[in-house]
Amino acid sequence: MPTKDQLLREAAEKESLAAAFMRYARALPQAFEGLPAGPGDCAPFWTGPAAERFLTQALRSRREVAELAEACLATAENLRRRAGRLREEAARVPDPA
Repeated sequence: MPTKDQLLREAAEKESLAAAFMRYARALPQAFEGLPAGPGDCAPFWTGPAAERFLTQALRSRREVAELAEACLATAENLRRRAGRLREEAARVPDPA
């Protein structure tokens, strides 16, 4: 049976990991700042099939990054819930005599 200190340490580690996932999730959308997002945005630089392929890939990548950010947020929430349960469990562990 884990000790109170072990449970609290594990809870703190999960909280720390959750905070990291939150930071990552918030930073992900910035990866596409300044990149052309529509046909009008590319026109000053280039046109044609290459520009169309770029825009298609950029939009797909934006969606994938948005999904990744959502997954990071969900993982952070799961980690925080688990940390809370560990703290509750630690509170029920009797102190050593």
